[in-house]
Amino acid sequence: MTLLRATAVAAILAAGGAHAQTTIIGFDPLEQPGILGSVFDSYSEGGYNFDSSFLGLLSSAHQSNFAYAGSAGLGATVLTTTTLSRNDGAAFSLSSISLADFVSLPGPYDVTFVGNKVGGGTVTQTFSLDGSHNFSNYTFTGFNNLLSATWQEGALHTFQVDNVAASVSAVPEPATYGMMLGGLGLLAFLRRRKNAA
Repeated sequence: MTLLRATAVAAILAAGGAHAQTTIIGFDPLEQPGILGSVFDSYSEGGYNFDSSFLGLLSSAHQSNFAYAGSAGLGATVLTTTTLSRNDGAAFSLSSISLADFVSLPGPYDVTFVGNKVGGGTVTQTFSLDGSHNFSNYTFTGFNNLLSATWQEGALHTFQVDNVAASVSAVPEPATYGMMLGGLGLLAFLRRRKNAA
């Protein structure tokens, strides 16, 4: 009887074993030589979309541009709101991001990210940038189960993002659900047998 119970527990644990798949969005396709930059109103990579607000434009500094921060990043024009979402509409989480100055007046400034949660509600987090053209890493807290995340460029300070670590939970396969239901059924059977004895 203990073998049956162990099998049922193993099936339940296997069903809960779906792992999150992390994608690092590094904007490598935007890496270009030269002093200019690329300008566009939306960008997609790794199953994620970046869209700019009305009349706003996304951009990326080329390698000889004064705003280039050591690798290709995604910036935007002043007062532009950028929205990050999954192209399949699935919920996702953000764990970290790299940030650097883009085109700004000298000096430090704050950047605020807003996560829009599935079912309503938001989570916000503010990071302080030192105004340098070098990417620094920042860690998100509580940016889970999101439908989208947004951030806005300032009037005097604009910034760029890179190495966005985003993950979406893997969907268990039908066989996994079958194992879980079988395990639960086996546990119910064992419980009923034990109570009858």
